[in-house]
Amino acid sequence: MTFFTQDEFETKYKVELEDNQLWLIEVASEMIYSQVGTRYRNSWTDANVPLAIKNASMEQMRFLLEYDIPFLDNRGTIQAGSMTSDLKTDYSTLALRILANNGYLYRGNPVNYNMGIDLPF
Repeated sequence: MTFFTQDEFETKYKVELEDNQLWLIEVASEMIYSQVGTRYRNSWTDANVPLAIKNASMEQMRFLLEYDIPFLDNRGTIQAGSMTSDLKTDYSTLALRILANNGYLYRGNPVNYNMGIDLPF
């Protein structure tokens, strides 16, 4: 599944992708999709995905390219000069805020609202 095209990404962020980076488009889209509550999941493509999901996916892609965070080892530390910080996530907080502000991500009450599905019985 891909929620945006190479051209859309390059236009928005003024970055030219190399051929060896194109696989990250699907990775970023899958990462954002995994954060969307099941009651909102759909058979989205780059042609019919909601704008908030598309924007969050493109931001996640930018984040992956800029920080080059390994997918498996996320317990390291980042150091800049004398400052160090534990690396806790490979998600862009801006991408998650885009989802939350547009109603796709819930972290409050009621419990399980984000992942709840209405069952017809």
